[in-house]
Amino acid sequence: MPTYYGFLTNSYQGRARMADTIVKFSSSDSCIGLIVRGKLSAQHHPGAMAQHADVILADGSPVGFYGEGNGGNSNSVGLGMQGVVYDHAALRIQRPYYIDVSSAVSNRVVSTVLLVKVTSDQANKFAKSWASMTTDPGNFNILGGNCSTHASASFIDAGLLKRGIPGLDTPDNLYAQLVKELPATSLQSLSGYIGFQVEPGGGFSLALKPYIDTVSVNRPNPGKSGALSVKSSV
Repeated sequence: MPTYYGFLTNSYQGRARMADTIVKFSSSDSCIGLIVRGKLSAQHHPGAMAQHADVILADGSPVGFYGEGNGGNSNSVGLGMQGVVYDHAALRIQRPYYIDVSSAVSNRVVSTVLLVKVTSDQANKFAKSWASMTTDPGNFNILGGNCSTHASASFIDAGLLKRGIPGLDTPDNLYAQLVKELPATSLQSLSGYIGFQVEPGGGFSLALKPYIDTVSVNRPNPGKSGALSVKSSV
């Protein structure tokens, strides 16, 4: 049976057979999130090219900044790419293993989610930042203009952070910055195979199946031939 998690809801009847944990997002208790793909746990630090950042808006919907290339050799190193924002509908097509638990399991894509309690004003500013990026995404650059750079900008726009990511712009470094600079009581971290379920009343819930490390079944596959490959897009 699934368990229903944390400070977002006291009771919730879910539908997830693949998932062991369901997080329901509530309009009365605003929460947003950072997703670090390829991060196996709060303590794990993936390689710079073995991670990707998405975020979760206050309605539970996933969104992230990506690069779309033109087939040129520069795409393999994340240069010369057009930026684009993928929402849930786009991720269903472009990255199904990012929004579906069973696909995440079969593709061995493990993620760590940092949930952040926010005010309704902060949640609205966070959403407006992504709406603005969707309209005018600009270019993708693996150095200083990547997925974590744009995720960082949305946390700054929401008033949660005052500066950019210390050190390299990586999703894991952004995770560490949020943990260091935000109150511990406003944070919760979850790791495993994740997906998003459409809620009948609108928005999404987060479904999570814990990651168990067995070489033959669940060993993550973030390399060049895996789900986190940067050969055609990031």
